[in-house]
Amino acid sequence: MKHARPLQVFMLGVLLFFAPAFALWYWLAGFHLAPVVAVTGALMDGLCPDALMWLRLDGHTLVLASNFGHDAAGRVISPPAGDDLLGFHLNPLIYCYSLPLLAALTLAVPGPDRWLNLLWGILLLFPIEVCSMLFSVLKVLTFDVGAAFQLQQGITPLTADLIALGYQAGVLILPMVAPLVIWIALHRRFIVTLAPKLEEVLGG
Repeated sequence: MKHARPLQVFMLGVLLFFAPAFALWYWLAGFHLAPVVAVTGALMDGLCPDALMWLRLDGHTLVLASNFGHDAAGRVISPPAGDDLLGFHLNPLIYCYSLPLLAALTLAVPGPDRWLNLLWGILLLFPIEVCSMLFSVLKVLTFDVGAAFQLQQGITPLTADLIALGYQAGVLILPMVAPLVIWIALHRRFIVTLAPKLEEVLGG
């Protein structure tokens, strides 16, 4: 019971900060997603040359235009015939909601370092968001474009399975786990004040 009050204050702070953090995250999605899209596009150009025509944001939607099209019979071909490109609309918000969660957890911790820790947290989340978006794009090309992309890029069944696994991890697992792991890594001392018995586990 001795440490119940600090824990309660912290949990209340998380609840209070989460709503405005979520609102800002949603309204400013075009800004915080722009560098993720830019890096993902550059990585795709290196990993799968000639696969993408472009990758860009349209509001909160990620628009992918593949370097494939349809022939007169409706079959997927590469390179595209004229301007008949295969376009896809993706929702990048489903795997970048880690940001408002991490912000709420970080800002609820008392002390002068909260903003610095939030900056570090954002920087640490960035490559995870890129990884999630990268596998999301690869999944669309591998399974929605399908055989034409797989043939062009030499995608084997094993590689396709790994892409599917990476997509599942990037969408379902990393967005939930990453902010908690990063928050714990940045706030070991604070966690020990809430639960002193964790000091040995955390190496404090």
